Amino acid sequence: MGVDVELIRIEQQGTSPRRRRESQVAAIGDVDFHLATVLERVQRQGRTPMLDRIDPYGLLELTSVEMSQFLSELGVLVESAEGAGEERILDAVRRLAERCRDSATLCLRFVGD
Repeated sequence: MGVDVELIRIEQQGTSPRRRRESQVAAIGDVDFHLATVLERVQRQGRTPMLDRIDPYGLLELTSVEMSQFLSELGVLVESAEGAGEERILDAVRRLAERCRDSATLCLRFVGD
């Protein structure tokens, strides 16, 4: 089971969820389960409350406002990475998170299998 990551642009006029429009800007497929593996290694240790919310079977959206904390916790994942595959996917996730942080219209979505 992998955890895919999507960078989503959200356009919404007003407050009605029916007026919400989403378009995918970029995506990272966790086909080799590297992200899921490193997440499992660090979750539930009390060091990464935001990352603990990522469910390998569910969906989680994080807004640009949450990216500072997310990027900080991502550093814990980087420290726990074992091998080039895990390092590559974490670097790709970091780049998407930085793009998200810099634009209020973007969100980062984690999609479990």
